[in-house]
Amino acid sequence: MLHYYDYGVDQLAYFDEDNGETKDTKAVVLLLHGFGEDHCIWKEQITFLSKYFRVIAPNLPGVHCKPLTIHYAHAPTIQNYVELMHEFMHSLHIDKYYVIGHSMGGYIGLALADYYVNHVIGLGLVHSTSFEDSPAKKESRLKVAEFIQENGTRKFLETATQNLFGNAFKQMHPEQIQNVMDSVSDVSSEAMIQFVMAMRNRKAHTHLLTQQRIPIWMIVGEADIAVPMEDSLQQTQLLPPNNVMILKEVGHMGMLEATEKVNHALLGFIQAAEKK
Repeated sequence: MLHYYDYGVDQLAYFDEDNGETKDTKAVVLLLHGFGEDHCIWKEQITFLSKYFRVIAPNLPGVHCKPLTIHYAHAPTIQNYVELMHEFMHSLHIDKYYVIGHSMGGYIGLALADYYVNHVIGLGLVHSTSFEDSPAKKESRLKVAEFIQENGTRKFLETATQNLFGNAFKQMHPEQIQNVMDSVSDVSSEAMIQFVMAMRNRKAHTHLLTQQRIPIWMIVGEADIAVPMEDSLQQTQLLPPNNVMILKEVGHMGMLEATEKVNHALLGFIQAAEKK
């Protein structure tokens, strides 16, 4: 069911779904979407996982609502979104939860898990990375911000979104790619640039991959150009083999490209954690 959370500047929309069982007795899964997306990117996962868990899937501030108010003297950071998501979950009286983050949502999830150690009990990185941006990537982020400033969100999505998908999916499902672009074409340039700069300014959280406090899982796309396979393999080697899924011929959007595999992987990860 769709709800709204007032974060002071505006209201963001979020899904809150389960199968009707008593919410207080069910594990909670927080799904965080990535850059150039909204919570609807998780539609299939919400439907599937809500049979087993309470699933919360918010839009990030700036997506179909006003962006965060960040003082001009302060650079946007991932921590801005971490604090808001923490306040959001607190408003729902949810103390313990799993976080599953796609791409930028994974960056937020890593920082949440690192900072709010008493609340995040498991973390799934879906086509994401614990590394900070390389110097070349930082430079690329600046060019993306400049492009969005000059041309707007829609033009950026038209040039960038298709590259996130594997070749086979692009050929067979152009309508789904168009749907992704259309779903967030109304996001303001200001919000998009905040996201870009927050990603650029983030620090590495690779140390989390070797801690023993909470389970961390990774889903990797073999054809992902946004998170290179070489980088992903360096990180998956730090995790137990059962905590990793590599999707062949899949790009950066496994939730759509390999929906059933992603659904069952996430279910298996969380159920295994719940048994411990």
